[in-house]
This record gives sequence, structure tokens and C-alpha cells, in this order.
Amino acid sequence: MRSFWVAAVLLGGVLVSEVQAQAVCGMHADIVNRLAAGFEEQVRASGLAADGNLVEVFRSKSGSWTIIYTQPGGLTCLVAVGRDWQQIEAVATKGRGT
Repeated sequence: MRSFWVAAVLLGGVLVSEVQAQAVCGMHADIVNRLAAGFEEQVRASGLAADGNLVEVFRSKSGSWTIIYTQPGGLTCLVAVGRDWQQIEAVATKGRGT
């Protein structure tokens, strides 16, 4: 259900192409602003994919989350949305042979 609302909120001013009928896409700044204003989500992690595109994870304090994918020209698409995000801290393990 949240994906419907994300799409509805983001469609106000965001271009969705006919080729990407199921995708919600727009310019990076527009998507980021809508995530902040509509869901209070802020970027919490990011990295470059093997193809050179930027992948970012946004999360709110309430646990809602969104993953976006941005091409070098700025076109950004939602990859996944959800709720109940949990941050899992890495557990230190002993090295082998010690």
C-alpha cells in the first residue's frame, strides 16, 4: 500500500515514461525533496553500482525506507519502498588462528 502512496506523492511533478509504466522516476533533486517532505526520509547509505550508477538508501526515524537508483544525468528511479527498517550493527568476530 505504501508504494501506491509513494507513487502518488512523487507523481506530482515527476515524469513517468510510458516505457517505465510501473517505475516512478524523476530528477534526483525532485525525488529527494519529495522523500524528505512526504516521508521525512533522509539518505542513510549510498554506493556506486558496477555500472556506475548511484544507489541510495533513504530512511525515516519511524522506519519507512526507500531505495533509489540514479543515472549520471540525474534521472532517478525508485527501486523499492518499505517499512520497519532495522539497522544492524556489524558484530566483531575473532580472526582465524588467534
